[in-house]
Amino acid sequence: MANALIICIGNVARGDDGVAHAVGSRLSATTMDGVVVLSAVDLDVAMAFDVAHADLFVVVDAQRRTEPPVVIEPIPIGSSGRATGHGMDAPTLLALASSLYDRAPSRALIVSVAAPVMGHGVGLSPVAEAACEEATSVVIDVIAAEPHA
Repeated sequence: MANALIICIGNVARGDDGVAHAVGSRLSATTMDGVVVLSAVDLDVAMAFDVAHADLFVVVDAQRRTEPPVVIEPIPIGSSGRATGHGMDAPTLLALASSLYDRAPSRALIVSVAAPVMGHGVGLSPVAEAACEEATSVVIDVIAAEPHA
């Protein structure tokens, strides 16, 4: 298994927007050597060092939808130019890490999780809860598929 950094972002006080934190909790409860799981409200410039030194970089985030439960997409280096609802988007953080440390992960992915209810309140809807289970399995499978360091 490669050195992996999983960053789970969202706001637990906004219902399903906190689904990535639930994924992060489940991932942290598993034993995976070489895997660091962080949970935060937003991506931040301070994460650039850790991103640059990971072989695999995965961002887990909620996306307002009911289907499909989980979508995996590569993260291109550079600004996506689209608002994510968070302070810095994943392509910008990846570009910053590469620029500052002259190193980037060999693979970078965003795992978006279905999250239809993002009003004020704590807790996940049944859709987000089911998507959380699937997203956790998907991330574990992605990590397991990485070449050994």
